[in-house]
Amino acid sequence: MTTAIVYSKKYLEHKLSPGHPECPERLKAIVGALEQTGLWKSPKVDVIEPTLAARADIELAHDAEYVASVEKLGRSELPLDGDTPVHENTFELALLAAGGAIDAGRAVVSGKASNAFALVRPPGHHAGRGYGGGFCYFNNIAVMVERLKREFKLRRIFILDLDAHCGNGTEDIFYNDASVLFMSIHQDPRTLYPGTGHVGELGAGEGEGYTVNVPLQPGSGDAEYVSVMNEIFIPLTQEFKPELIALSVGFDALAEDPLTQLGLTTKAYGWLTKYTVEQANKLCDGKVVLTLEGGYALKPLADAAVNVVKVLVGQEQEPPRKSRSLPVIDDLKKKLANYWHF
Repeated sequence: MTTAIVYSKKYLEHKLSPGHPECPERLKAIVGALEQTGLWKSPKVDVIEPTLAARADIELAHDAEYVASVEKLGRSELPLDGDTPVHENTFELALLAAGGAIDAGRAVVSGKASNAFALVRPPGHHAGRGYGGGFCYFNNIAVMVERLKREFKLRRIFILDLDAHCGNGTEDIFYNDASVLFMSIHQDPRTLYPGTGHVGELGAGEGEGYTVNVPLQPGSGDAEYVSVMNEIFIPLTQEFKPELIALSVGFDALAEDPLTQLGLTTKAYGWLTKYTVEQANKLCDGKVVLTLEGGYALKPLADAAVNVVKVLVGQEQEPPRKSRSLPVIDDLKKKLANYWHF
C-alpha cells in the first residue's frame, strides 16, 4: 500500500494579512521539497485532492453557534482575534482543511493507504468546541477523529500533538472523552501562547487521566524529546492500545522557528514519526494519520516534512542515543499514577 498525501492548491488561497507567519509559502516550501526529492511522484505516494467537510462533520467537534459565527465573520471580514483574520473565503477553506483531514483518516482506516499526511491549511489545533484563534478556525484533527469514530466504530484513538504550542483546542474538545487519549508535547505554557497545557491538566469526568501534557523548557531539543517518547509515549500507547494514532504535526518546535524557543533538529521529525509508526505497527496495523499544524521557518520546515514522509514510505531514521532526564517526566508520572502504569 501507499502513503496518502492530501493536498490542494486551493489551500494556497488562504491568505491572512501581509507578513503573517501562517502564509501560503509554508505549503509551497513543503510541496517543493517533496517534489525535489522525488517523493511527491514516488510510486509509494498517492496524492489525494481533498473534499469539503460537511457542516454536520464540523458540528461533531464544534458548537453549531460557533460554526455559524465563523461563517458570519467572513461576510463582514471581522477577525476571530488579533492573529486570526476571517475573510470571505475563510469558511470554505476551513471546511476544505477539515475535509482533507477526514479524507486522510478515511484512506487509512478503510485500508486504502498504509498511512497518510494531510497537508492542509488553515491549521486547527487551537480551535476548541466553541472558539477559535491562534490562526485556527475549525479543529481539523478533532473533526477527523469524531467522523472516524462514527463511520468506523472506533473506540480508542491516540492523538499526539507535536506543535510547540499546546493543542488547547483539541484538549478542550476531548477533555471529558475516554475514547481519545490526547498527549501534547510543547513549550512551557508560562513562556508561550496559549498559556495552557500544564502537567496538572489531566482531563475530567469520564476523560480524567486521558489528557497528558508534557511542557518543556525553552531550549529543549532532541535529547529531551527522546526521553518523553521513551518514558511517556511508548508506555501510554502500549497500555491504551489505540485503534488509530493521529498526529498534529507542528514544525515550530524546530530550533530555527521565529515564534518559539525549542530546539529540535529537522531529523528529529523523522524519528519522532518513526516512534509513532513503530507503535502503530505493533498496536493497530500501522494506522497513522498526520495533519499539518504550525511551523514558520520555511527551509527547515520543508526539510523536516521531507524527513516525515521518508519515514512514512518506509525509509529508516534512527533516533539519537542521547537522552536527558527531565523533572517534568517524573512529575507527570506521579500525577498519572492513578490512571496508567509506567
